[in-house]
Amino acid sequence: MISYNTENYPNRDSLLEKAGNVDLPEMLLWLLAKDEDPEVRREVARNPNCPIESLKILAKDEEEYVREGVAENVNCPVEILQALVKDGCESEVACNPNCPFELLEALAKNKYAGVRSSVAENLNCPVKILEELSKDEDEHVRWGVAGNPNCPIQLLKVLAKDEEKSVRKGVAENPNCPIELLKVLAKDKDEHVRWGVAGNPNCPSFFSDSP
Repeated sequence: MISYNTENYPNRDSLLEKAGNVDLPEMLLWLLAKDEDPEVRREVARNPNCPIESLKILAKDEEEYVREGVAENVNCPVEILQALVKDGCESEVACNPNCPFELLEALAKNKYAGVRSSVAENLNCPVKILEELSKDEDEHVRWGVAGNPNCPIQLLKVLAKDEEKSVRKGVAENPNCPIELLKVLAKDKDEHVRWGVAGNPNCPSFFSDSP
C-alpha cells in the first residue's frame, strides 16, 4: 500500500513540490489531500491529476484558498465548479478553461469587475460573451477582452480606439493582432502601447527595431 510520512520531507518546500507533481500516483494525492498543512492541500487541489473524490472533499475545505485551488483545477468537474461559485470562488471558476458556457455567461454579469475580468481572460471564453464584455464600463474587463486570443479582429479594431491606454496595450500585445492594426498602434501617443507592439510576436523585426 502506498503511504507517505512527513518526516521524509523535512523541507516543507519539497512536500509542496511533491503535492503539485502531475506524475504523482492518485493514491498518494488522495493521502496528501488529507494533510494537516492547508498549503499542501491547496497544491493537491490544483494538481490536474487529483482524484475526483479528493476534489469533492477539498471543495468543502475550511480554508478558502484550498477551495480556490479546486476552482482553478483544469480537470474540475462542472458540478463542483457550480457549487464553488456559490461559495465565493467566482473569479477562480471564471478563469477555469473547463467552465461551461452557461456559467461563464452568468459570471459575465457579476456585479464585481474582478469576476467579469476573469471571464474576459478565459481562453475558452466564447466570442459572444467577449463582445458583451468589450462594452463593459470597467477598463480592466475591456483589457481582458483585448488580450484574449479568441477576440475577433473586428473587435480588436474597436478596442484599439479605446480611451484607456491599458486596453489599447492589450490589443497591441494580443498574439492575433493583425500587422495592419499593429502599424496603427505603433503610432499611439502612449509609449506603453508602443512597447506592447514591439513585443508582439507578429510585429516585423524592422518595425520593432525602429526608434
